[in-house]
Amino acid sequence: MKAIPVEVKDVITILNLPADMADNPIFSEHEALVMCRMAEITIDDDYNEAVEGDLEAGDPLYVAFRYSYAFLLLESVAEFLNLKTLGEGIVKSIGLDSSTTELLTGAEIEAFKAELEIRALTLLKGFLNEEGLARMYELKPRAARLIRVGVI
Repeated sequence: MKAIPVEVKDVITILNLPADMADNPIFSEHEALVMCRMAEITIDDDYNEAVEGDLEAGDPLYVAFRYSYAFLLLESVAEFLNLKTLGEGIVKSIGLDSSTTELLTGAEIEAFKAELEIRALTLLKGFLNEEGLARMYELKPRAARLIRVGVI
């Protein structure tokens, strides 16, 4: 079976979002953007295999592309989901008992989007082209290196 594109209802399931979100047309509107993005950052042969190939559900390419597609789709629509002014959107719990919620701030949305992109790129690491690898290393914080210093 083809790895991508993933049906919106399946994306909603993968991301553990409320089922009624599948009815929001914003997800289907952004599908083409995500497909273009994945084509830009992955190796051509791997991308073509994900789109046209007959893959098994457990195949690493199938899993990586399918889940990355879901993460990148949410990354693409996250800020738009948060624009509703009637108390709907991506919320955070606040207060000692977490009984109150607030919409995420612009900075929090950007951080959330960056985490989704890092997660997608990390899953695709073995299938990324130079552009994809450069973007992953740009986003992913590098661990501090141990430097040994001696005094003579």
